Amino acid sequence: MMYNTDVYQRIRSEVDKIQIIDTHEHLSLPCDLVKAGKLDFGWLFVVYARCDLISAGMPPDDMAKVNDPKSGWSVVQKWRALKPYYERSWNTGYCECLRIALRDIYGVEDLRDDTVEALSAKMDAVEREPWIRTVFDKAGIEVAMLNSNLAPVYHRERLPDLFLYDMGDDFSTFGRIPDMREETGLAIDSLDSFLKAVDWYFEHFADEACALKIGRAYDRTLFFDDVEASDASRIFERFLKETLSKAGIQPLEDFVVHYLMEKCAEYDLPVKFHTGLQEGNGNEIKNSRAGLMTNLFLKHPKTRFDIFHISWPYTEELTAICKNFPNVYVDFCWSWIFNPPAARRYLDDMLETVPLSKIHGFGGDFHCVEGTYGHSVIARREIAQVLAEKVEAGRFSEEFAVRAAQRMLRENVLENFKIEEKRKVYAKRAQTS
Repeated sequence: MMYNTDVYQRIRSEVDKIQIIDTHEHLSLPCDLVKAGKLDFGWLFVVYARCDLISAGMPPDDMAKVNDPKSGWSVVQKWRALKPYYERSWNTGYCECLRIALRDIYGVEDLRDDTVEALSAKMDAVEREPWIRTVFDKAGIEVAMLNSNLAPVYHRERLPDLFLYDMGDDFSTFGRIPDMREETGLAIDSLDSFLKAVDWYFEHFADEACALKIGRAYDRTLFFDDVEASDASRIFERFLKETLSKAGIQPLEDFVVHYLMEKCAEYDLPVKFHTGLQEGNGNEIKNSRAGLMTNLFLKHPKTRFDIFHISWPYTEELTAICKNFPNVYVDFCWSWIFNPPAARRYLDDMLETVPLSKIHGFGGDFHCVEGTYGHSVIARREIAQVLAEKVEAGRFSEEFAVRAAQRMLRENVLENFKIEEKRKVYAKRAQTS
């Protein structure tokens, strides 16, 4: 560990000054925080750390009650249920992330018998409307890309000084066809009309969206086969009439994903793919390898792919892919908390292998802004360590190390997602909404 060397401290000082452009969040909107009711420490465990506690043996039903502000459990009851499993999982990056947030935001060193009630009172008392901006400022985050659902959902509240948005992919799951009919005015009674509805969303929202986000690694493999339109059309007609098995509908999904890649190329809109570790317990990790997507990278060379979560634990494959494909980028969102040493090792490798301009260094990927804050602290710490080691080894100068941090945490994202252009379009529409 080199956290206390002079080189590290100098580089860390410069890294801490960078105003981050955050590539990925699921944060609740300010209007949702205002309406959320009484908050307590259970809010911090809605994602991520909850998975470690459940993995350590906590009953999922008990965790659901801890998370639910309307469960009827008091703060003390929630803590009694959570405490044994928190102690078993205290060592993980997920839990460290939360402790950093508690310490820096609320002045609480850890969750204990004598702190949970006071902490919960502090959480419930925050001024909720400006809370995300307040914490972003403390974290040094200028703006974040928010992943929600399709465009009409994410336009519920326009906050151009806080968020930009990704278009969500419900297209390849077909769950919103009734809503799509209402929103587009199209009958959607055939594959052709469905694709015209997809066109409608791109025409209306792609100019202000930062990317299209596809999260299919949670429910299927990331290999998307090349399917003939006639075959996809027949499956779509059957889908409108009957319930199809996962295997039966998969060729149609494959066809639509390829169509979405073409639309992203047409609108110069990057596509973000969830790869690697999935949130939650009991997932099929083999579905989520970025290496399964090589045919997409080859067939759609004009589409830019931002590959989330460094495809861990398949990161070495992704490093090779990013080195070989001009249209593939690596994104460290979520990575600094699920395995900080692994993320550090792979950044070290990538800085020797992948062009610097293709590395996106941070996305908080949280539902609560406290988690985003803790994640940002870990990310700055680990990035600074990797860069300090490069300097100590004589590989980088200090000047280049600082430049690399600026590129990874800010400039690459501004450039590769056309952030300033998107902000202008989005801010103009926010004024008229």
